[in-house]
Amino acid sequence: MSAALYIAAKAPRPGLAKTRLGRAIGHDAAVALYRAFLRDLAARFAAAPFAVGWYVTPPGAWPEIAPLVGPAGRRGRVLAQGDGDWTARQRALFRGAAARGEGRTVLIASDSPQVAVAAVAAAFRQLDRHDLVLGPVHDGGYYLIGMRGWHDVFGGIPMGTGTVRRDIAARARRAGLAVGRVAPTFDIDEAGDLRHLRRLLPGRRDLAATRAALQALGLDGPDAPAAPIDAALDAASE
Repeated sequence: MSAALYIAAKAPRPGLAKTRLGRAIGHDAAVALYRAFLRDLAARFAAAPFAVGWYVTPPGAWPEIAPLVGPAGRRGRVLAQGDGDWTARQRALFRGAAARGEGRTVLIASDSPQVAVAAVAAAFRQLDRHDLVLGPVHDGGYYLIGMRGWHDVFGGIPMGTGTVRRDIAARARRAGLAVGRVAPTFDIDEAGDLRHLRRLLPGRRDLAATRAALQALGLDGPDAPAAPIDAALDAASE
């Protein structure tokens, strides 16, 4: 039984991808940045020591995504997310893992272009001894979720709340499941989140497309005063 990572991705269309960010910086700009996120993720995970696939939406999205991910990215399995809300689509991915020959399956969002191969590798190691693994983000959600086998940890839990990660973990533990965790990070949902991304750029050569997009869009300037992310990430890891 193999280990497989899937990267959730939307067709990079204005008004579909990064809509909250688009309301602040313009939908065309948000989509240009999102395209860069996909390029950087695909390049980074091209040589990962596990299978990498794409979990895409809406129907017909792949022809718009494929040119961004390069030949290596196009060799991976591509699955359509199908109908229903995000809860239903996550369920569908994990429920189908055994039929695809996957013993451990990890899903990451494409809203966190900085996620490292090491973080996903750590998630697979967690799944050697846990049933579920989560990667926290600072707003109470998660950038990564993985399972060994199929466990319905989503029922009755609304997505997009500030407690969704803790709610899923609590539901899993009530069901007798062992829950692991990997290092927290951030996602890019709002314009203010870009300050966290800009802090990483000097030390991250693997964010080349994102760096170029921020520069082209004039979004690489000094940060506005903001609360440090470190305290929020510390809280997320609790």
